[in-house]
Amino acid sequence: MPEFDLASQIAPEILNPRNQSDLRRIDSLIDDSSVLVLDTIRSQVSDLIKANFPEQSFTISELKIKVEDFFKENNQDTFGNWVYYPWKRTLVKVLAKQDFIKVRTTRNLYKITREEQSELEKKKIGIVGLSVGLSVALAIALERGCGELRIADFDILELSNLNRLNSGITTLGLEKSVIAARQITEIDPYLKVVVYRNGINESNIDEFLKADGGLDLLIDECDSLDIKFLLRYRAKYHEIPVMMETSDRGMVDIERFDLEPNRAIFHGMVPDVELSSLRELTSKEKVSYVLKITGLETLSPRMKASLLEIGQSITSWPQLASGVFLGGASMGHLSRKLLLGGEVSSGRFYVDFDELISDNVYESKLEDKALEPVQTVFPWEGIQISIPDNIIQSAYKLNEEELKNLLGKANLAPSGGNIQPWFWIFDKKGILHLFHDEKRSESMLDYKGIGSLIAFGGALENLRLEASLHGFEIEIIDQIQNFGQNHIASIRFISKRKQPIQVPHFELARGISLRCTNRKNTDRYILPKQHLNQLIKYAEEEGLGFEVIDQPDKMQRLAKVVGGMDRLRFFHDQGLVDFINEVRWNKEEAEKTKDGIDISTLELGGTELAAMGLLKDPRTVKFFRKFFMGYGLTKISKDSILSASAIGLLRIPNFEVSGYLKAGKVIQRIWIKANLMGYSFQPITAMLFIFQMIDKEEESGFSEKELAEVKELRDELNNLYNISDDWEDVFMFRINRAGEPSVRSFRRPVEDSLLILQ
Repeated sequence: MPEFDLASQIAPEILNPRNQSDLRRIDSLIDDSSVLVLDTIRSQVSDLIKANFPEQSFTISELKIKVEDFFKENNQDTFGNWVYYPWKRTLVKVLAKQDFIKVRTTRNLYKITREEQSELEKKKIGIVGLSVGLSVALAIALERGCGELRIADFDILELSNLNRLNSGITTLGLEKSVIAARQITEIDPYLKVVVYRNGINESNIDEFLKADGGLDLLIDECDSLDIKFLLRYRAKYHEIPVMMETSDRGMVDIERFDLEPNRAIFHGMVPDVELSSLRELTSKEKVSYVLKITGLETLSPRMKASLLEIGQSITSWPQLASGVFLGGASMGHLSRKLLLGGEVSSGRFYVDFDELISDNVYESKLEDKALEPVQTVFPWEGIQISIPDNIIQSAYKLNEEELKNLLGKANLAPSGGNIQPWFWIFDKKGILHLFHDEKRSESMLDYKGIGSLIAFGGALENLRLEASLHGFEIEIIDQIQNFGQNHIASIRFISKRKQPIQVPHFELARGISLRCTNRKNTDRYILPKQHLNQLIKYAEEEGLGFEVIDQPDKMQRLAKVVGGMDRLRFFHDQGLVDFINEVRWNKEEAEKTKDGIDISTLELGGTELAAMGLLKDPRTVKFFRKFFMGYGLTKISKDSILSASAIGLLRIPNFEVSGYLKAGKVIQRIWIKANLMGYSFQPITAMLFIFQMIDKEEESGFSEKELAEVKELRDELNNLYNISDDWEDVFMFRINRAGEPSVRSFRRPVEDSLLILQ
């Protein structure tokens, strides 16, 4: 057998078993006892199946069956390709190119989308210098951040390089470019690698930059000053962007010659020089130029000290593996962003861990003011309130204690996002007036105030029940006639009796304080029909529609609708802002404001809390929206639906104010009764308000694609519930047995929502 030349090979052989000549080569290699043969194609196909069916979770036995079925349709002997690495005398069987790329990049999703991965496949990146450059090349190759890498370095690996280069002593004396090419092709044999083993010089620079359509990005990591200048002169001429990472303070240098062809090289920090004057400089003489390029004041203290030692106790400037690896990560990230058309500006930037992680690590330099809970101005300041004078004076005038006790129970009514959108005025005639605090309820989900109207109906029902319990005979006078009016109702007190008054549904009064939202997910409990019928009668006696889904197949379909709409709500600019502002993200916020949704009441696990936290960063949601992703945001909603005993939908005959007020009263009765029977209750109504908005408004705030999906989900809901256009969907809820909630929502003190006129 001829002696194997280590330096003679930099690319593997890719052999197709469906090609006869390649097949003969494969057979000869397999028969060669000196060649190591690795065939893990079944494992790779297993990965391919998982990548093709990400929504399924296969057991080991299920996956094994899938692989067997796959090879019933595909000949295992001729499936895929063989790759021979002569420098390792190793033959490896792998998936064909597109399948290989799909599986190898599946964990990139969705930090890199499939569309972006395809776009990167068209790009060419050149890297000159393979110390920091090797780390850069590997980061880009691992992410498959381009379709072609051109690498250039004339130097060989020396022992002193092994403090920062990802290689080993078995490769000492080998060209750095060969080491890099081999490492890349061992990661991905299909990634095109073009090697310039003699480095870059004036005779080959233009070929390096412009061959086969030219580079899309040049990354300079070389040590030679004359080549650094040459690279920029020619890249500027060809309008190719240049990036450089110095591995000191994580400094990244970007020159967008593609956007600014007249830009001075090195940002004008170094005057133009003759290349010949730079070639014969000693290391110590180079320092003055390096300082002009990097800037003395921006260097780290240790680098400043090191530069003074060059030519004394050290031969060149120092580099550490941590800095080199950080440089690889920085270049990998920024090259991807630039090539995908992101906003990458010319300039100099730093990722300095010594600054980012100081001794006082708990002090944040940023104030997240955007996430502070919304503070509402005291309602009757700056708004017009008109109290009618044609109501007969109350025959019984409550004292302040009686009034506050009564409103304490009224204010326990549910409201969307627990915003508590009410304020009360007790006038001189002993009449109590309910007003809409519009500042508290401004949101996408309170379309035309319909969400608040439901809350007012609940508050008035609580007040009616509580008044009867204490012997107060009252008259409720509806004041609101049209959407947008802020005077909701007036309550006149007729008398006070010594005994409770047996009003309709009096028995529910004892459940006012018990009623709460319970978002716990437990094992599904089958709801007895007689219990369900008790809830339905509250709607039927008021002429409201009530339909229930409790069939597992329909609940699966409904889970997709609810989850899909929750996801799309976060894509809506106002919907996301509303959500961030209505959640109280920690105990202190919840106790301070005593409104909003205490995150503890969401009953989330650690993973779900982390997912929820993603929504606080608008950049995350912007990314989801841009690429129409974010399906992981639907899981919480889906779990809630699938663990429910039943999902109820309440409807009213017409889109009228009175209907929503009545619905609020009926919902309160159903909710209290369910809780009294030991059932948990959770509203899932947000999507209904969105459907109302898109049906009645020309401008929805959704993109055309998003709006199409909203309408598709609405149609699916209509099919599930057999909804007709003659009815308005008002309220949806889930019911189950889940025990006591871990936490109950806070309520504002009565004093914060009450004005007593003297």
